[in-house]
Amino acid sequence: MKSRTLRLPAGAAEVGQAIDQAAAGDVVLLEQEGRVAAAVVPYEVAIAGMDALSAAEDVADRLLGARLIAELNAGMETVRLDDLRREISR
Repeated sequence: MKSRTLRLPAGAAEVGQAIDQAAAGDVVLLEQEGRVAAAVVPYEVAIAGMDALSAAEDVADRLLGARLIAELNAGMETVRLDDLRREISR
């Protein structure tokens, strides 16, 4: 997969060109004020990236849940929600 940099601001023709290149399998990097700000990628790459992020978030949630359960089992202090609400409203 090739990578290309397109400097912004870009006109409609340049954006269309970036889309065409991404559809052909290229990754087009978009620069703004001298730094890479975004990318136009093939649809399959975007879907794979979103799936990977979702999977990573699921793993992070499971690890956090396991840690909290372990802390509860180790005797972590808990507070009833009604008591917490009363304390906050004071």
